[in-house]
Amino acid sequence: MKFALHEVLSGMLASVEQDRFTDDVRRLAVMFEGLATTVPLFAPMAAGVDPEAVAHALKTLEDKAVLEHANGEYVLTEAGRAHCVSAKRTLFNRSDQEQLETAAKTFATL
Repeated sequence: MKFALHEVLSGMLASVEQDRFTDDVRRLAVMFEGLATTVPLFAPMAAGVDPEAVAHALKTLEDKAVLEHANGEYVLTEAGRAHCVSAKRTLFNRSDQEQLETAAKTFATL
């Protein structure tokens, strides 16, 4: 995979409007697998996404203070959003950014 899962997740978070989302890693893994069929950036995930890998990606973002975890959900902090926006601009080219924005629409429906 071209990018680590936490980097892709961060790029998606830079493009979502909501600041809260589920901590259901199985549901998130299924979402990533679904995106693999429609968004080329996610194609490496077509073989399947281990929910533990999703949990690890979320933990990585939590350790970086991008996310806070409580009461069955994750919260994107204000500083975390700024970090995600900056990372999206520096890690991803324009085509990748557009794909992350497309993926964020799916993420917003969870």
